[in-house]
Amino acid sequence: MLVTSPCGRYALLGRKANWPRGRYSTLAGFAEVGETLEECCVREVREESGVAVDPGTVRFVASQPWPFPRSLMVGFRATAAAAAEVPAAALPEVRINEDEMEDVRWFRRDFVARRLGGGSTALTFEPSDEEAEFHIPGKASLARILITEWALEGEAK
Repeated sequence: MLVTSPCGRYALLGRKANWPRGRYSTLAGFAEVGETLEECCVREVREESGVAVDPGTVRFVASQPWPFPRSLMVGFRATAAAAAEVPAAALPEVRINEDEMEDVRWFRRDFVARRLGGGSTALTFEPSDEEAEFHIPGKASLARILITEWALEGEAK
């Protein structure tokens, strides 16, 4: 799930403690019984980051087979809900669920766009010095597709 800020210039990315240093990815989770995929996206983002998603902005992008645990990875994009009491340019506050994530934060589009090279999906990946600060998952990852698509949208404008 790639969540962008209300202004569209930032993406909410997170990392798990067992990932290689510097790897940030989209947020993810599993659907509960009786829950739509869109409801799952809204709930998982709130649970992992404390950020509210505008449910009307959740849209399907792509899917990918995922061999473990015999699952289908489904990629969505959405926009964070703007808080009424803060200026529109302000980023929604992140409150990390430390039981699930080591870090979650907002990244600027231009920062991410400059760092689209490299990365890997392997947990044994040894990042370069630059990648140890920030990199996205490897080319086999649906998260990479979502992040790259968003990051390159800015180049067309």
